[in-house]
Order: sequence, then C-alpha cells, then structure tokens
Amino acid sequence: MTVFVLAAVMLAYALGSGTGLFIMARGQSRQWEHDAGLYAQVASTALRGIYTFVSVHIDRDGRVSWIEAGRPVGDDQSTIATGFMPADVLALASAQTGQDVWLVTADEAGRLTSLSDSQGQGSGLRVTFPDSDDQTPGHLFTGWVTVGSATHFAGFMPILSGDGRLRGGLVASVGSADALLAARNQALRTLALLMMVTLAASALVAAVALRRAFRPIPALTGTLTALADNDTDVRIPYQERTDELGQLAVAIETLRCAVVERGLLRRIGEHAAVMEHRAHHDSLTGLPNRAHFTTLLDAALERMAAGTAACTLMLLDLDRFKEVNDTLGHAAGDAVLVEVGRRIAPLLSPDDVLARLGGDEFALLQRVGGANALQRAQGLAQAIVAAMARPFAYGGTPVSIGVSIGISGVPDDGAERSVLLRRADLALYVAKNEGRGRYALYRPGMTMRAGSDGTAVGSAGGGT
Repeated sequence: MTVFVLAAVMLAYALGSGTGLFIMARGQSRQWEHDAGLYAQVASTALRGIYTFVSVHIDRDGRVSWIEAGRPVGDDQSTIATGFMPADVLALASAQTGQDVWLVTADEAGRLTSLSDSQGQGSGLRVTFPDSDDQTPGHLFTGWVTVGSATHFAGFMPILSGDGRLRGGLVASVGSADALLAARNQALRTLALLMMVTLAASALVAAVALRRAFRPIPALTGTLTALADNDTDVRIPYQERTDELGQLAVAIETLRCAVVERGLLRRIGEHAAVMEHRAHHDSLTGLPNRAHFTTLLDAALERMAAGTAACTLMLLDLDRFKEVNDTLGHAAGDAVLVEVGRRIAPLLSPDDVLARLGGDEFALLQRVGGANALQRAQGLAQAIVAAMARPFAYGGTPVSIGVSIGISGVPDDGAERSVLLRRADLALYVAKNEGRGRYALYRPGMTMRAGSDGTAVGSAGGGT
C-alpha cells in the first residue's frame, strides 16, 4: 500500500513541478516580449526627446507602433541641428533599459544596417530578423534580431518616411540569445534537479516524508495558478522551510516579484503614453495643441513639396466669445469651447485636423486635391459658419456666438508655414472687418490697416 501511495504522490508532485516549469518558461518568454516592446517604447521616447521633427503613430493599445520622420534620423544634418550624436541619444535609452540600443538605417532595397550603438560603436553591422518572413517590418516588432554576428531578443521600432517607406529604426535589446537561453536553461535545470532530489528524498523517508511533502503541494500549485492569473498579492507559503519545497516556494516568490516588476514596467509605459498625449493635446477640448498642429502642418508642407498632397489652412476666431466669459463666467466659456470642437468634428474628413491654438482661436488643416480644392474649402468653411451660428446652451441659457474664418491654400498662397499663417491671418481680419460670421479667402493685395478705434482691421484691397 505504501508503494502505491508513494507512487501516486510522486506522480502528482511530478505533474505539479512540470506545471511550474511550463508556467515559468511561458512567463519568461512573455516577459522577453513585454520587455522588448517596452524597451522599444523607451528608445522611441528618447529619440523623440531629441529629434523634434519626428512624430509617432499610436495603436489601439496606446503603444507607439512606428515613428514617422520627414528626413533622415542620425545623419550629419540632424546632429548639427540638435547638437547630439546618435550615440548620445542611444545612451539615454540604454541608461534606462540597461541594455544595448542600435540606430539602424535602410537602403533603397530595404536592407538594414546599423549606424551606431549606445557606446558610439557597432556601425556597419547587418541587421536581420532570422525567425520572421518580413525583413522590413513596418510596425513594432518583438523577437529575435541578428545584429552583425550576434543574435538578440529585441524590440524593433521602425522609422518610416511620410509615404510609408522604411528609413531605418531602433533596435532595443533585452539580452543576447546566449545569455537569455543560458539563464532560462539554468533555471529549468535547477527546478528539474530540485524535483528529482525531492522525489528521491520522498522515496527514502517513505510514509513520514510523504505525508510532510504532500500538504504543501496544493498550496504551491495554487500560488502558481494565481500568478498565472496576474494575482500578485498572493502569499507564497512555506518559504521558511529548509527542504526542497522551501526552495521551490522561494523560487515561486522570486517569480512573483518578477511578475510585480513586469506590472510596474507596464504601468510606467502606460503613464508615458498618457504624458505623450497630454504634451500634444489641449487639456480642455482634447484637440491637438499649437505645438502638435505646427508639426502636422510642417509634415503636410513636406508632403506637398514632394508632390504627394495639397492642403488648405484655415484660422478660426470665435465672434462675441468675450461676452460669454464676461456675462456667464469662464465655466460657460469652457463649455462653449468644448462644444465648438464637437460641432466641427462631424464636418471634417478623416484626414482633416482641427486644433485649438489658445483662447478662442482654432486652426484647421484640410487636405484637398484635384481641381475642386477651392470649392471644397469654401464648402467646409460655410458649413462651419452655419454650425457656429446655431445657438449654444449653457445651464438652460441660450448662448449666441459666431465664427470668422481666414483661408489660405497650399501651394497657391505659399509653401512656407509662416507665409501661410500670415496670409490666413490677413484673410481672417478681412472676414472680421466685413461683418464677422463669415469666411474670407486670401487674395493678393490684402493689407492690414488701423481702424477708427486704433485696432488692426483687414482690408481686401483690390483682390476681392
């Protein structure tokens, strides 16, 4: 009978230990993937902190999927413009991850070659993805990456041009293949050896050792299952024991600490994504702010220069908005500003961008093309004027405002940001001067003159 009980206990313990090994191996692989994605996010944040001409694309989970750059990153021109060598930027990311980071560039055929690593070395190394059929990933990739003759488990953050062509990317290593696999194999061998020793000891001490060893197994298996379900508050029992089960409990506690650390890193990544959004959007309306709109406008002008798109710039200024603040208070003014954004949003095409520049000033970038570009711009402006003419409501009180719009177009009215903004501003002053609640297109000959009360007003001159 003792033999059969011992055999059953040994089988149950073997199954429990096997479950622990499987969960540990699976959790370690997921940890590599998570760390690779997080390190790539950290590297992209360091890159964007230095190279302000780049922008990012966020996926549905709030992670950066790829970086968009209108010009090469890490070349001599960007070094002169920022004052930072590529190695300096990579060192910032490496200091946070504790691992190597490479900046790579792509040739015309999409082949990737390293420019520099975080130590200012490692240039000219061929970069490939041995386990992937796609050697030119267009979005965030995590997996095995070969840099030169060494293979790493890493995250690859691609850098694309405005037209989607691969310019290069960032390779953020979690560790070399030799080191990672050696550590995992060592952990598996340690746990396997622990299991064998425990089984041998159980067989020698027979029923007494069997009874003592049997009770902790369900509890430890339960903690492993809880950890697999991300329950990191579970208490790991039997750590005070000096036998093999105590060592197993300590190993499970080590695993629990690793899971807690992984959750902390995930929260840090989520917080970084939130801060990134706040830095580029207006806190009241949720619309892009002035800095983000400037970046989007510059990108549109670069695409226009490449012959891929044209656009229309509109500057919007609310009429009689000061009266709302003076009579109903700033809370009412804030509610009106939020509603302005909500009313305009359904009128826009998917590629159009509405931003709040500050106060009651808004800007709109309309991407247009073809022979009817002017008609489309006028149609959108007229629709916005009509939408703003409808009374707003605050606390049951009707609020009447309006909007004046100045319009300049690319490339007809200029191809530089400062010129387009100045001419759209001139057209806006003309719309204000002609009675408000209307739009005006920029025409050659428009000027700014002083009104009777000393304020600046627009004059259409001979162009309208």
